[in-house]
Amino acid sequence: MKSSIDFKIIDRQRLEEIEQQTLAPYAAQSSEAHPTRIHDEPEHVYRTAFQRDRDRIIHSRAFRRLKHKRQVFLTTESDHYRTRITHTLEVSQISRTMARALGLNEDLTEAIALGHDIGHTPFGHLGEVILNEIMSGEKTFADQTAGQNAGGFKHNYQSLRVVDFLESKYSFNGLNLTAPVREGILKHTRLLRGRFNYPDFNYSGLNFERDMCSHLEGQVVAICDEIAQRTHDLEDGLRAKLVEIPKVRQLRIVQLIEEKLQIPCSTERDLLLYPGLLIRGLINLLVDDVIQTSLHHISEFVRRRQRTQNFDEELIQFSAQIDPLQKELNKFIYKEIIDYSTAHWSDELGKKLLFRLFQAYFLDPSLLPEYVLAKYSNGRLQEIPKDGAFYRLICDHIAGMTDTFAVREAERLAQLQKFDARDLNLQTVLGVPAASL
Repeated sequence: MKSSIDFKIIDRQRLEEIEQQTLAPYAAQSSEAHPTRIHDEPEHVYRTAFQRDRDRIIHSRAFRRLKHKRQVFLTTESDHYRTRITHTLEVSQISRTMARALGLNEDLTEAIALGHDIGHTPFGHLGEVILNEIMSGEKTFADQTAGQNAGGFKHNYQSLRVVDFLESKYSFNGLNLTAPVREGILKHTRLLRGRFNYPDFNYSGLNFERDMCSHLEGQVVAICDEIAQRTHDLEDGLRAKLVEIPKVRQLRIVQLIEEKLQIPCSTERDLLLYPGLLIRGLINLLVDDVIQTSLHHISEFVRRRQRTQNFDEELIQFSAQIDPLQKELNKFIYKEIIDYSTAHWSDELGKKLLFRLFQAYFLDPSLLPEYVLAKYSNGRLQEIPKDGAFYRLICDHIAGMTDTFAVREAERLAQLQKFDARDLNLQTVLGVPAASL
């Protein structure tokens, strides 16, 4: 055995040195991130700032709840459909692959990917729709000020609210993440500034005036979120038999993949293997296209702007050849799979359920848990003004629910005669008897 082995602990400072030596010049450095936290705290001995952020997200309650939030399909219909947490893990895996290939900071990329949907609602995007309708004043109920706009609701803003305010396990509110992670979480989808007004946001370090993330790691997560959605929605749609293989084969991007991979599609066994081969080929095609295209965009940016940080252009993109093909695929998925899903009987029940939960809490705040009320009025019900802050309190509580908890809560309030369930079969909202959940 060699006597020159250096038995040495690899601590945070050594990890930061490795980053500086191995990452591309345009990658984010974790050594610069710790001072961007909202609350002062000492640095960790072994973990970099971005590794610490990643771990805090994984250990949060909001992250654990993602396993019982639907993505597109009811999770009770099959064990193999994606949930919000499996979608998150797929985004993380694809993002890390792309970041590594481009020489970017993999820890920052992973932290953003794991936290990007942490503020999502029960019942998929339909929960987001109904909460936004209530919070923007589009949908009203008895005793509510007609048309009152309480700021609207969008899941990327809510994800930032979760990590900044709602998680509660430290001496400060939230997880106290670094600004690069917070910016990436907020900007993983469109900001639509002007339509949403979230209270108490700390915009420091978020570059809120820009639509795109100011570091490339955040831009990577945003496009990998799209890639994951395209591919797993198509695979789940094939599994659910909402689309047949012959119809999928008409898409130009599918024909391109079949030509590249020579995917057989003649025998019964071929058809059985086809979805897996197609999805694998689709992911590889899209990821490779983005890597090749983005590297060219980055080099052009550095040449033109003479800097390797503070990106005010969207550089992580599909190529001009592939972009129209992936957009065609996206339209196909919405028409044939997602729009069909939103017309499914269970979705209307889910929307009604969340609306009536909100209404019940609004009319009788005592139905809310004590720890929720304590955030607003120290538990004194008689002193609760039903203002925008109260709307947001209810919205936070409902948005954090899992699909199964929302059904159980509706059952509880129905038994108390606080919830109108006359046209809702609560036992079938999730496709299974609620009592068995």
